Amino acid sequence: MRIILWLVLGVLVILALKKKARDMQSRTFQTPPEAEPSSSPSAAPGHAVRDAEDMVSCAHCQLYVPVSEAVLRGELHFCSAAHADLHTH
Repeated sequence: MRIILWLVLGVLVILALKKKARDMQSRTFQTPPEAEPSSSPSAAPGHAVRDAEDMVSCAHCQLYVPVSEAVLRGELHFCSAAHADLHTH
């Protein structure tokens, strides 16, 4: 009878330890409420927020670059002046 009592007690201790470990692990991976992302985008300190911009593909290497950074030759967009020169020569 004593053996059964010790076995039951041992099983209960093991189950309690497993539950405690599982609770601690789930708490570790949860994001704290103050660290959750807000609904409005905000810039990291020292970084400006940029609006979305259309992207164009380089006619030479097919790399996508923002329209404001693309080199335009005729109707073709390029990622750099070097690629524009390679394409026209």
